[in-house]
Amino acid sequence: MHLGLIGPYAPDMFLHNIGDALVRLGHQVTHLGVVRSERGGRVRARLTDLALAAHPRAEDRYQRHLADAARRSGCQAVITTDGSLPPAVVGMLRRNRIPVVLWFPDAVTNMGRQRMLTAPYSAMFFKDPLLVQRLRDVLGLPVGYLPEACNPRWHRPIGAAGTERVVVVAGNIYPSRVVLLQRLHAAGVPLRIYGGPPARWIRGLLPPDLYAGRSVYREEKSMVFRSAVAVLNNLHPGEMSGVNCRLFEASGAGAAVLCERRPVLGELFDLDREVVPYSTFDELTERIRELFDDQRLGAEYGDAASKRAHAEHAYDVRMPAILERLT
Repeated sequence: MHLGLIGPYAPDMFLHNIGDALVRLGHQVTHLGVVRSERGGRVRARLTDLALAAHPRAEDRYQRHLADAARRSGCQAVITTDGSLPPAVVGMLRRNRIPVVLWFPDAVTNMGRQRMLTAPYSAMFFKDPLLVQRLRDVLGLPVGYLPEACNPRWHRPIGAAGTERVVVVAGNIYPSRVVLLQRLHAAGVPLRIYGGPPARWIRGLLPPDLYAGRSVYREEKSMVFRSAVAVLNNLHPGEMSGVNCRLFEASGAGAAVLCERRPVLGELFDLDREVVPYSTFDELTERIRELFDDQRLGAEYGDAASKRAHAEHAYDVRMPAILERLT
């Protein structure tokens, strides 16, 4: 099948890993573009967003090039990871007999104006089962539960476990994460933070020497995760009952993952054998001390987690659920 992809497509991003899995499964892939371009900088992109939000018809015309690109490329179906794709553009694709599926990777707080719920998608997949239940049972929408995943090509154990005596944090730094990191730092936990430059308002809240000064991707990300004593995976407050991609990437890399408890965590991994769950700050610091005291324990968690992640939580395993809705 020839599939068109809509959304950010940088290395090791969500859509890039989807495309990589589709190619391995024997499909042809064309990246059609992004819904929101940051060309010209974030300020200009934000101003464009505000202008288009005030004029929905202009937004539809602005984004119709995505539907035109799918038609010109001969795409038989489209997958988007961007929930802001205008409903009118989804309608254009469907009128051209091109099925469209949304796999939304963000927390419920990032659903914005929720316009995806009014779009004529063939199906929509979300990572939060509580959200899926409400959208299906109350609104009757064609939704399904589909967690994120790992890519075993690069999210795999590389190097020895626990050789770097730090707890690694990777990704965006938002207020609730800052508060937790402040508490851990005050408790004497050695931290190393990977990601883009922190926002100005954050820079004075955490010591600058905690930042690695760069983001990590693919094999380097896996090496960083594997070599750390643990990877901290605290979850955004908007993750009601689901989990995030970091859980699957870090477990695939063979890391000992400290993951905040959510209802589905025990369905995805064997708690206390494959991941290290916590519900309170005291429980978190106790589990960190256990991992620092016994390097072998972290390796056991990581090895078991990697086997489970590669067998049950790889992109290749997730994709059939989507492909079934595109035929």
